[in-house]
Amino acid sequence: MTSEDRYQVETAISRLGRLVDDRDWDGLDGLLGDVVEVDYTSLWGGEPEKVARDVLIGRWRNLLGKLDATQHVITNILPEISGDTATATANVVAVHRRAVPTGGHLWTVGGSYHIRLARSGGAWRIESITLKAAWTDGNIAIMTDSEAEASE
Repeated sequence: MTSEDRYQVETAISRLGRLVDDRDWDGLDGLLGDVVEVDYTSLWGGEPEKVARDVLIGRWRNLLGKLDATQHVITNILPEISGDTATATANVVAVHRRAVPTGGHLWTVGGSYHIRLARSGGAWRIESITLKAAWTDGNIAIMTDSEAEASE
């Protein structure tokens, strides 16, 4: 593992949070692989799945578009690189904000990301994201579709 590879992998993972928070969907398009394995089962239940990049970005756009702001703090990135593939773990705290009449404006998730990347055309692209949620706090209802639900 070269220091340049390590830097590029760490930067790619850091960019994930920044691009989501900035709602830079075009930037995410350049960061994600064609198909991304996603596993948020520790938070939402269900099953891990493989999702086309544009479908995943559309889901994030829909889910986060109703929020006033998010802040994904991704830190302590520990990459392991072998040739053109990399895996990394990182701590994450994701704060979600939506002004609602009652029930609190914030919902926060803390845990770790487990991310797999591949180098393609000289750039590192994220191919897999697993969230291992350790805790949540606040008003999860802000993540729902209607303000009426969020104010219950």
